[in-house]
Amino acid sequence: MADIDITHSHSLGLEDGRAAVGRVVQELEQELGVDAQWTGNTLQFDGQGADGHIRVEATSVHVAINLSAFLQPMRGRVKTEAEAYLDRHL
Repeated sequence: MADIDITHSHSLGLEDGRAAVGRVVQELEQELGVDAQWTGNTLQFDGQGADGHIRVEATSVHVAINLSAFLQPMRGRVKTEAEAYLDRHL
């Protein structure tokens, strides 16, 4: 089970939803050095201290993040930041 589990609704459709998630991940790659790879409509990511996936559907995205022991104390902040990214981009 993921440490952070978020489902966020959107009205972009599948293709535009994928494009929006792709833009978010590009920012994360540049800012945090996150590695990411698409498998179907699911983006697997791995970064320093966190990994997980983002599954894109036609009307929602599901984000699951696993945190390292180092980031566990910042779980609330990480979740808030993830939700803010989703709000801005979807």
